[in-house]
Amino acid sequence: MVILMALNGVGATNSQIGAALSSATGSSSSQLVSEQAFLQLLITQLQNQDPLSPADPTQFVSQLAQFSSLEQMSQLNASVTQQLDNSVTGLIGQTVTVTDPSSQSGLVTGTVTGVVYYSNGPAVQVNGNNYALSDIQNVGNITTTGS
Repeated sequence: MVILMALNGVGATNSQIGAALSSATGSSSSQLVSEQAFLQLLITQLQNQDPLSPADPTQFVSQLAQFSSLEQMSQLNASVTQQLDNSVTGLIGQTVTVTDPSSQSGLVTGTVTGVVYYSNGPAVQVNGNNYALSDIQNVGNITTTGS
């Protein structure tokens, strides 16, 4: 959205922006702008600027820096998610306590016997049931001491 607003300020029409975005992404959806789409929009922006009042070059540098930062954050997020997905296998054989609304106490303790991967993330298998990672309350045997 920031990129599209910047294009409007340089003189490109909405139809030119839409055409550039469609040709770069292969669709008319603008939910996520890929690197290729961004570069295509930047070229369109340069081609359609007013020659009597060209755009400030610092705008382009700023847009490139913002896009680069966004791309790096996206890659970091994917890396962290992959690391989390890979580390969940380390829970196999561990004793965990998970929330289970169907149990009387609301908690179930058992040994993780497997990991199941769903489209929204991994789940651990405890006592024959699958639980999302967010349901894990603790790992290991927790002993309570009297006060």
